[in-house]
Amino acid sequence: MAFVGIATLRLLDPRTQHVLDADRWRHATELTRLLLDLGHRVAWWQLGGGWRGELLPAVPIHGVLRGDCQLLTWPRACEDFLERAGGVDAAIYFDLVLAYPQVHESSIAVAHGIDCDDPLFECQLPTAEERDEWKRRIEMAVRNPRKVVATDIGFIHWATATWPGLQHAFEYIPGFAIPSWGVDRADHPLTILFPGTLAPEHGISETIRAMEVLLARHPHVRFWLTGPGTPAVLKYLAAWVGRYPGARLDPRPLTAELLREVDIVLFPVKSGHGPALACLQAMAAGKAVVVGYAGGLTGLVLQEHTGLIVRQTADDLVEAVEELLANHPLRESLGRNAQEAVANGFALEQWRKRWTRLIAQVFGWEGEFPCPG
Repeated sequence: MAFVGIATLRLLDPRTQHVLDADRWRHATELTRLLLDLGHRVAWWQLGGGWRGELLPAVPIHGVLRGDCQLLTWPRACEDFLERAGGVDAAIYFDLVLAYPQVHESSIAVAHGIDCDDPLFECQLPTAEERDEWKRRIEMAVRNPRKVVATDIGFIHWATATWPGLQHAFEYIPGFAIPSWGVDRADHPLTILFPGTLAPEHGISETIRAMEVLLARHPHVRFWLTGPGTPAVLKYLAAWVGRYPGARLDPRPLTAELLREVDIVLFPVKSGHGPALACLQAMAAGKAVVVGYAGGLTGLVLQEHTGLIVRQTADDLVEAVEELLANHPLRESLGRNAQEAVANGFALEQWRKRWTRLIAQVFGWEGEFPCPG
């Protein structure tokens, strides 16, 4: 049995210990279950001021890493992890940036997406010198571990175009969908869902403008907003939905029960940190999805076969949704094809097999693939 230490930026809120992002939490818990099923001991470390919680029963998460950020990297947190998790046999850096400036000698890093395609990226690093230094640090984070797992192909394309010859550093392991999320459509008014983070990079502004048009043209349609947001954004959206009888704001995680009640799911993300797992769950439930050009979602959706890929503008969203509203056979075929695609290529068991092979390859640990627990 080996001891695996996993470093992350933020899974739990340091003050409340509530889950910050349902997709990341699902990814983290399934990775932990796999390691436990393989017979290993697991512990997590994240940013925090000295608290301790549990990710799963008997799997601690230590909130002890220093949280001061430098150029969108956390070198002191990286240093803390190496010091505090010094007794581990192997390390997984659940956030790629934590693999800078140095890593455990036996390590894997995970890249969930890229930041530099965000339209607001230059507001975070406004000078060319800062962006060049950030890029140098990301290159080190890619080169330091034995392997980098990319959850979307877009990051691999960007990295290998930026630093030719780095193809060997990557392993593409896309997200997964839980099979039980494949649910039948219930009898209900036609409903559109936006389940992403209520923030500009997820396209909330364009979605609101599009829905103002759509709800005026189609008063029978319902529109629901879910997902986390800042208090100011939630206050604004609460007032906005109050003006439309068919609109609802419910900032809860995406669930199978919620997906039973919707027909079309919108993911008009603008950057590489797209909600890939949420998109796969919607596809597994047989829903018609509309996704933006950016992020890893275009690697999951085949245009006009398993969903629609559109520019992230209000006009394009209106056009795509109206096509789905008017064309019931298209909506049904997209959902049916999406459900089949997830079952064939993005099932949890396949994800576990890919990770098991990689763990054996990188860490040299032998063992049979465990069935999902």
